[in-house]
Amino acid sequence: MKKSLLLASFLLLACDQQTTNLVFNTQNIADQKFVMNADMNVFVDDSVPVDSLESMKTSLRLIVTSSLLMAYDDSSARFEIKVDSVEYTSDKRSVEEYRYVEQYLSSQNFQFKIAKDGLMSEPVMDNYVSHPESNELEIAKLFLKIQPVFPGKPVRVGESWERQHAITGENNEQIVVYKNFTLEDVFNRSGVLLAKIRMNMRYKQVSNNPQIKMTSEDFIVGSGFLLFNVTMGVVEESVLEVNGKVNVSDKYSEEEIPKLRVIQKLKLRSFV
Repeated sequence: MKKSLLLASFLLLACDQQTTNLVFNTQNIADQKFVMNADMNVFVDDSVPVDSLESMKTSLRLIVTSSLLMAYDDSSARFEIKVDSVEYTSDKRSVEEYRYVEQYLSSQNFQFKIAKDGLMSEPVMDNYVSHPESNELEIAKLFLKIQPVFPGKPVRVGESWERQHAITGENNEQIVVYKNFTLEDVFNRSGVLLAKIRMNMRYKQVSNNPQIKMTSEDFIVGSGFLLFNVTMGVVEESVLEVNGKVNVSDKYSEEEIPKLRVIQKLKLRSFV
């Protein structure tokens, strides 16, 4: 009986100490398709009387293809994201404006370098032209927001880690995004090992667009989760909700723009 109890205790301890290596496949991955949904609600800060609140809702659905361009000896690689299709709507824009935005977004193919821990860098846009409302219309920034970054070492269920990366805008302004992750579960589904990871993030908005400047006094925060395919080394699904207040100034407007609250919901899903 004592030997059985000791063996059971040993097995339980071994299970508790099991670690998972979270690593992106940057060497021999085939082309992947992703669908991304980005829904945003912008409205005047709630310090304004309720009966005078104004808002704008936008909805964006993208289908993109991710292709490995070049793998490097240090286990990093360069990928390209090509836009296959775009669907865009807004309750404050006309159908003609929808079509213009869709045409604008459909040309936003971009390349980036990624390390095996998921850290993205050196984004390069093809034929990039700035848009007056670029904060909601830059696909590269959406991917950088929702992209996970792993600790670079094996982790146990319940373990947390912090990483950060910089997002550089079209006018060379830089936003540093701080992300915190917790490995919540590791499980097998149809022979594939999946990791469920909780993600929290925060950053301060900086935008020096020639026409519209957007800044935030406090951190804009976000929370969500992702499913990572440990077997294949790819993201299966990622969900993130971002919430914060921004100050907006229009260079050509004589009217004072009140502080705005922005709620953005991002969802990325891999599909065949």
